[in-house]
Amino acid sequence: MGYLSCEFVENGMCFIFDAVVLCSYSMCMKFEAIKIIEDYKGELFDWEKVKQIKQEYRDRFAKGDIPPICVGCPSLKEKDWSGSMELKYILINHWENCQLDCIYCHTHEKKKQLNKMKPWKILPILKDALAKGMLSNEGNVNITGGEPTILKEFPDLMKFFLEKTNIFIMINSAAVDYSKWIKKGLEQNRVAVTISLDAGTRETYKKIKNVDCFKKVINNIKKYQKGLNPIQNSLIGMKYIFIPGYNDTIEEVKAWLKIVEDLGLTNIQLELEHHWYEKNKYCPDNVKEYIQMIVDYVNEHKCNLSYREILTTCGYTEVIRHIANGR
Repeated sequence: MGYLSCEFVENGMCFIFDAVVLCSYSMCMKFEAIKIIEDYKGELFDWEKVKQIKQEYRDRFAKGDIPPICVGCPSLKEKDWSGSMELKYILINHWENCQLDCIYCHTHEKKKQLNKMKPWKILPILKDALAKGMLSNEGNVNITGGEPTILKEFPDLMKFFLEKTNIFIMINSAAVDYSKWIKKGLEQNRVAVTISLDAGTRETYKKIKNVDCFKKVINNIKKYQKGLNPIQNSLIGMKYIFIPGYNDTIEEVKAWLKIVEDLGLTNIQLELEHHWYEKNKYCPDNVKEYIQMIVDYVNEHKCNLSYREILTTCGYTEVIRHIANGR
């Protein structure tokens, strides 16, 4: 019999800087997390204990006892869950190092300090999970946190996922540095990379990112695109985070759309900066107009679009909407 739960409760695990948590969405929306293991620094798991903890939460969900932190989450769905304990959904988010210093990032106030911190190694845990039958051969992994391409383990992580599993790899990258591993994953239809440019001009990019790499990022996107077929090209996502007072002008949005068109990108992603929304609790009318303008562009050019629509009816303030045009 089915019950209300989510993919991460059933078959997921998220690694953050000092803990292993059940999911990451609640951290983004409510700044909380259900912790499986606290004070964690990369030790190998007692998988039986992990399974026991996850089963306790599964049982709660099956009884309809949804933890308050999960109430209203758009990831919840009612269905017959498989009962498997294999990890199919993994988020790797255990470091903050990045070449950028985005004004909206939660690391902005402590950037120098956080960039000096060295993350613990995650590959041994993943290899152990595979050896112990705890890592599924399908599903997906999201590599985010700081900038993945400067993580020392990144090449080995990519080699592991591409050669030892069929797991699909999702990467959030600033594209300041080019990665041959991202390119290899795109060519194999095994990687989707999201690049948050957030600007249509070099000047605005510098104000938001605090680095002068606008042209370098665009050139790296071109390098990723070279030789790709349309399906592979659609795995490159271009994102625009609206930050009122910085990039919310018609000129900036049009310049960004021109870059999208010139590059021939068909995977477009939008977002209203989360911390701004949490403080102000509304979506500005001009941003709504720009979103509609981008929706019109998407439909005209047969692109795909995902964007976060503001909700005020539940504890979670955002839900992802999709427009798919067959790509």
